[in-house]
Amino acid sequence: MPSHAQRRPALISRPGTVIALSLAVSALSVATLLQMPRQAMAEEPATSGDPVVTAGAPVPRGAVTSSSLADLESSRLARAVEQRLERIAERERAEARERREQRADRIARQERRAEARAAARAAARAPQWVLPVTGAGWSASFGEAGSAWSSGYHTGQDFTAPSGTPVHAVSDGTITSATWSDAYGNIIEITHPNGDQSWYAHMSGFERTSGAVSAGDVIGYVGCTGNCYGNHVHFEYHPGGGDAADPLAWLRDNGAY
Repeated sequence: MPSHAQRRPALISRPGTVIALSLAVSALSVATLLQMPRQAMAEEPATSGDPVVTAGAPVPRGAVTSSSLADLESSRLARAVEQRLERIAERERAEARERREQRADRIARQERRAEARAAARAAARAPQWVLPVTGAGWSASFGEAGSAWSSGYHTGQDFTAPSGTPVHAVSDGTITSATWSDAYGNIIEITHPNGDQSWYAHMSGFERTSGAVSAGDVIGYVGCTGNCYGNHVHFEYHPGGGDAADPLAWLRDNGAY
Protein backbone atom coordinates (compact mmCIF):
# COMPACT_ATOMS: atom_id res chain seq x y z
CA MET A 1 0.00 0.00 0.00
CA PRO A 2 1.51 3.36 -0.92
CA SER A 3 2.07 5.92 1.84
CA HIS A 4 0.25 9.31 2.33
CA ALA A 5 3.25 11.10 0.83
CA GLN A 6 3.12 8.87 -2.16
CA ARG A 7 -0.67 9.49 -2.75
CA ARG A 8 -0.51 13.38 -2.63
CA PRO A 9 1.28 13.83 -6.00
CA ALA A 10 -1.29 11.70 -7.66
CA LEU A 11 -4.19 13.86 -6.29
CA ILE A 12 -2.60 17.18 -7.27
CA SER A 13 -1.58 15.88 -10.56
CA ARG A 14 -5.21 15.57 -11.58
CA PRO A 15 -6.12 18.66 -13.57
CA GLY A 16 -9.81 18.61 -12.55
CA THR A 17 -8.94 18.56 -8.90
CA VAL A 18 -6.63 21.57 -9.16
CA ILE A 19 -9.23 23.64 -10.98
CA ALA A 20 -11.89 22.82 -8.39
CA LEU A 21 -9.68 23.80 -5.53
CA SER A 22 -8.75 27.08 -7.21
CA LEU A 23 -12.39 27.98 -7.71
CA ALA A 24 -13.20 27.19 -4.11
CA VAL A 25 -10.40 29.37 -2.80
CA SER A 26 -11.44 32.23 -5.06
CA ALA A 27 -15.07 32.02 -3.92
CA LEU A 28 -14.01 31.99 -0.28
CA SER A 29 -11.82 35.07 -0.81
CA VAL A 30 -14.61 37.02 -2.50
CA ALA A 31 -17.06 36.12 0.22
CA THR A 32 -14.60 37.24 2.86
CA LEU A 33 -14.03 40.58 1.13
CA LEU A 34 -17.77 41.23 0.80
CA GLN A 35 -18.40 40.45 4.44
CA MET A 36 -15.69 42.73 5.83
CA PRO A 37 -17.56 46.13 5.31
CA ARG A 38 -20.69 44.72 6.93
CA GLN A 39 -18.71 43.53 9.95
CA ALA A 40 -16.85 46.84 10.20
CA MET A 41 -20.08 48.85 10.13
CA ALA A 42 -21.72 46.51 12.61
CA GLU A 43 -18.76 46.79 14.99
CA GLU A 44 -18.46 50.59 14.66
CA PRO A 45 -19.99 52.26 17.77
CA ALA A 46 -23.15 54.33 17.13
CA THR A 47 -22.80 58.07 17.46
CA SER A 48 -25.23 60.93 17.49
CA GLY A 49 -26.84 61.25 14.09
CA ASP A 50 -25.84 57.75 12.89
CA PRO A 51 -28.56 55.61 11.37
CA VAL A 52 -30.24 52.98 13.47
CA VAL A 53 -29.21 49.40 12.56
CA THR A 54 -32.20 47.15 12.24
CA ALA A 55 -31.95 43.39 12.01
CA GLY A 56 -28.20 43.59 11.58
CA ALA A 57 -28.42 45.64 8.37
CA PRO A 58 -26.86 49.10 8.07
CA VAL A 59 -29.27 52.05 7.49
CA PRO A 60 -27.92 54.85 5.26
CA ARG A 61 -27.44 58.21 6.94
CA GLY A 62 -30.62 60.38 6.60
CA ALA A 63 -32.96 57.44 6.11
CA VAL A 64 -36.41 57.59 7.87
CA THR A 65 -36.99 54.82 10.37
CA SER A 66 -40.14 53.64 12.13
CA SER A 67 -38.82 55.18 15.34
CA SER A 68 -38.31 58.62 13.76
CA LEU A 69 -41.75 58.43 12.15
CA ALA A 70 -43.30 57.68 15.54
CA ASP A 71 -41.49 60.63 17.11
CA LEU A 72 -42.61 62.93 14.30
CA GLU A 73 -46.20 61.76 14.62
CA SER A 74 -46.12 62.24 18.39
CA SER A 75 -44.76 65.77 17.95
CA ARG A 76 -47.47 66.63 15.44
CA LEU A 77 -50.15 65.19 17.70
CA ALA A 78 -48.83 67.16 20.67
CA ARG A 79 -48.88 70.40 18.66
CA ALA A 80 -52.41 69.67 17.42
CA VAL A 81 -53.61 68.98 20.96
CA GLU A 82 -51.91 72.13 22.24
CA GLN A 83 -53.49 74.24 19.49
CA ARG A 84 -56.89 72.69 20.15
CA LEU A 85 -56.64 73.39 23.88
CA GLU A 86 -55.59 76.98 23.16
CA ARG A 87 -58.60 77.49 20.87
CA ILE A 88 -60.89 76.04 23.54
CA ALA A 89 -59.33 78.30 26.19
CA GLU A 90 -59.67 81.38 23.96
CA ARG A 91 -63.31 80.54 23.24
CA GLU A 92 -63.98 80.12 26.95
CA ARG A 93 -62.30 83.48 27.66
CA ALA A 94 -64.40 85.14 24.93
CA GLU A 95 -67.59 83.59 26.31
CA ALA A 96 -66.65 84.72 29.82
CA ARG A 97 -66.08 88.28 28.56
CA GLU A 98 -69.41 88.21 26.75
CA ARG A 99 -71.17 86.96 29.89
CA ARG A 100 -69.56 89.73 31.96
CA GLU A 101 -70.56 92.37 29.39
CA GLN A 102 -74.12 91.02 29.20
CA ARG A 103 -74.35 90.99 33.00
CA ALA A 104 -73.01 94.56 33.23
CA ASP A 105 -75.47 95.68 30.53
CA ARG A 106 -78.32 93.92 32.33
CA ILE A 107 -77.40 95.54 35.63
CA ALA A 108 -77.14 98.95 33.94
CA ARG A 109 -80.59 98.51 32.38
CA GLN A 110 -82.03 97.45 35.72
CA GLU A 111 -80.46 100.47 37.41
CA ARG A 112 -81.83 102.81 34.73
CA ARG A 113 -85.30 101.31 35.08
CA ALA A 114 -85.10 101.59 38.86
CA GLU A 115 -84.00 105.21 38.58
CA ALA A 116 -86.82 105.94 36.14
CA ARG A 117 -89.37 104.33 38.47
CA ALA A 118 -87.98 106.24 41.44
CA ALA A 119 -88.10 109.48 39.48
CA ALA A 120 -91.68 108.75 38.42
CA ARG A 121 -92.67 108.03 42.02
CA ALA A 122 -90.94 111.18 43.21
CA ALA A 123 -92.62 113.19 40.48
CA ALA A 124 -95.97 111.72 41.43
CA ARG A 125 -95.42 112.64 45.07
CA ALA A 126 -94.01 116.07 44.32
CA PRO A 127 -96.49 118.92 43.97
CA GLN A 128 -97.22 119.99 40.42
CA TRP A 129 -97.44 123.66 39.56
CA VAL A 130 -99.71 125.51 37.14
CA LEU A 131 -100.74 129.06 36.46
CA PRO A 132 -103.98 130.15 38.18
CA VAL A 133 -105.66 130.91 34.84
CA THR A 134 -104.83 129.18 31.56
CA GLY A 135 -104.26 131.43 28.57
CA ALA A 136 -104.75 134.61 30.57
CA GLY A 137 -103.13 137.93 29.96
CA TRP A 138 -101.04 139.71 32.56
CA SER A 139 -101.86 143.18 33.68
CA ALA A 140 -100.77 144.86 36.94
CA SER A 141 -97.65 143.22 38.39
CA PHE A 142 -96.32 142.86 41.91
CA GLY A 143 -94.83 146.01 43.42
CA GLU A 144 -96.41 148.58 41.12
CA ALA A 145 -97.11 151.80 43.02
CA GLY A 146 -100.45 153.56 42.83
CA SER A 147 -103.30 155.09 44.78
CA ALA A 148 -105.64 152.37 43.57
CA TRP A 149 -104.22 150.06 46.20
CA SER A 150 -104.71 150.66 49.89
CA SER A 151 -101.14 149.61 50.69
CA GLY A 152 -99.80 152.08 48.13
CA TYR A 153 -98.48 149.35 45.85
CA HIS A 154 -99.79 146.23 44.09
CA THR A 155 -99.38 143.15 46.31
CA GLY A 156 -99.97 140.49 43.66
CA GLN A 157 -100.12 139.62 39.96
CA ASP A 158 -103.30 140.17 37.91
CA PHE A 159 -104.31 137.59 35.31
CA THR A 160 -106.95 138.90 32.91
CA ALA A 161 -109.53 136.61 31.31
CA PRO A 162 -113.23 136.64 30.42
CA SER A 163 -115.74 136.32 33.26
CA GLY A 164 -116.46 132.71 34.13
CA THR A 165 -113.01 131.42 33.07
CA PRO A 166 -111.96 128.62 35.49
CA VAL A 167 -109.45 129.50 38.22
CA HIS A 168 -107.05 126.70 39.25
CA ALA A 169 -105.16 125.90 42.42
CA VAL A 170 -101.54 126.49 41.50
CA SER A 171 -100.30 123.53 43.58
CA ASP A 172 -101.37 120.94 46.15
CA GLY A 173 -102.71 122.27 49.40
CA THR A 174 -105.75 122.82 51.58
CA ILE A 175 -108.37 125.54 51.30
CA THR A 176 -108.10 127.36 54.62
CA SER A 177 -110.43 130.25 53.76
CA ALA A 178 -113.14 130.99 51.20
CA THR A 179 -114.85 134.29 52.00
CA TRP A 180 -115.89 137.79 50.94
CA SER A 181 -113.74 140.88 51.40
CA ASP A 182 -114.60 144.47 50.47
CA ALA A 183 -111.19 144.91 48.88
CA TYR A 184 -110.74 141.41 47.42
CA GLY A 185 -114.33 140.40 46.74
CA ASN A 186 -114.65 136.61 46.60
CA ILE A 187 -111.28 135.31 47.77
CA ILE A 188 -109.88 131.83 48.46
CA GLU A 189 -106.75 131.19 50.48
CA ILE A 190 -104.86 127.89 50.01
CA THR A 191 -102.18 126.78 52.45
CA HIS A 192 -99.51 124.53 50.88
CA PRO A 193 -97.61 121.72 52.67
CA ASN A 194 -94.59 123.93 53.45
CA GLY A 195 -96.75 126.66 55.00
CA ASP A 196 -96.72 129.02 52.01
CA GLN A 197 -100.10 130.49 50.99
CA SER A 198 -101.63 131.45 47.66
CA TRP A 199 -104.60 133.87 47.40
CA TYR A 200 -107.14 134.11 44.56
CA ALA A 201 -109.27 137.31 44.63
CA HIS A 202 -112.09 139.07 42.69
CA MET A 203 -113.63 135.77 41.57
CA SER A 204 -117.22 135.77 40.38
CA GLY A 205 -117.95 132.62 42.38
CA PHE A 206 -116.51 129.58 44.20
CA GLU A 207 -116.25 126.00 42.94
CA ARG A 208 -114.57 124.76 46.11
CA THR A 209 -114.71 126.29 49.59
CA SER A 210 -112.86 123.72 51.75
CA GLY A 211 -110.80 120.56 51.78
CA ALA A 212 -107.65 119.39 50.05
CA VAL A 213 -106.94 120.39 46.48
CA SER A 214 -104.38 119.31 43.90
CA ALA A 215 -102.55 121.37 41.33
CA GLY A 216 -104.93 122.29 38.53
CA ASP A 217 -108.16 121.72 40.46
CA VAL A 218 -110.84 124.31 39.63
CA ILE A 219 -111.60 126.35 42.76
CA GLY A 220 -113.62 129.25 41.27
CA TYR A 221 -114.21 131.50 38.25
CA VAL A 222 -112.84 134.77 36.93
CA GLY A 223 -114.92 137.83 37.77
CA CYS A 224 -114.64 141.38 39.07
CA THR A 225 -115.85 141.51 42.66
CA GLY A 226 -114.63 143.82 45.43
CA ASN A 227 -112.31 146.70 44.59
CA CYS A 228 -111.94 145.75 40.94
CA TYR A 229 -111.79 147.26 37.46
CA GLY A 230 -112.27 144.68 34.71
CA ASN A 231 -112.46 140.87 34.84
CA HIS A 232 -109.34 139.31 36.26
CA VAL A 233 -107.92 137.22 39.12
CA HIS A 234 -105.72 138.98 41.61
CA PHE A 235 -103.13 136.33 42.67
CA GLU A 236 -100.90 136.72 45.72
CA TYR A 237 -98.07 134.67 47.24
CA HIS A 238 -97.37 134.73 51.01
CA PRO A 239 -94.22 132.80 52.04
CA GLY A 240 -94.91 130.97 55.29
CA GLY A 241 -98.22 132.78 55.53
CA GLY A 242 -96.45 136.14 56.05
CA ASP A 243 -96.20 139.25 53.94
CA ALA A 244 -96.80 139.11 50.20
CA ALA A 245 -93.89 138.45 47.84
CA ASP A 246 -93.46 138.34 44.07
CA PRO A 247 -95.85 135.58 42.91
CA LEU A 248 -94.41 135.29 39.39
CA ALA A 249 -90.94 134.54 40.77
CA TRP A 250 -92.47 131.85 43.01
CA LEU A 251 -94.39 130.28 40.12
CA ARG A 252 -91.37 130.45 37.84
CA ASP A 253 -89.06 128.86 40.44
CA ASN A 254 -91.50 125.94 40.75
CA GLY A 255 -91.85 125.38 37.02
CA ALA A 256 -95.37 126.72 36.55
CA TYR A 257 -94.18 128.50 33.42
